[in-house]
Amino acid sequence: MASFALVPVEKGILRCKHAGASTPEEVRALAKFFEDYHGKLLIDLTGPTGAECARHIKQFRPMMPAAIFGADPDPAILDVPDTYYTHPVRHFGTEQESLAWLREQ
Repeated sequence: MASFALVPVEKGILRCKHAGASTPEEVRALAKFFEDYHGKLLIDLTGPTGAECARHIKQFRPMMPAAIFGADPDPAILDVPDTYYTHPVRHFGTEQESLAWLREQ
């Protein structure tokens, strides 16, 4: 079983949910997917594996609008100069807030 799941939420928005310990191969596969994906991403850090997922976000922070909800990620993940990435990444308290923001991007 993969350590993450990518599920369509609505047109142009995918949910990425962490489901277990990631292997280096899975992290590389996910990073490659993000290089080719041109939509928006909803990163779900709820549940017991959210903290591990948060550790990987900075490694392959997507170059697309992304909204994170659930566990609080390391502030350094979000504190990157806007000029470095082409799209913003924000943290929200709920899935509803995250989706509302993504729809406006």
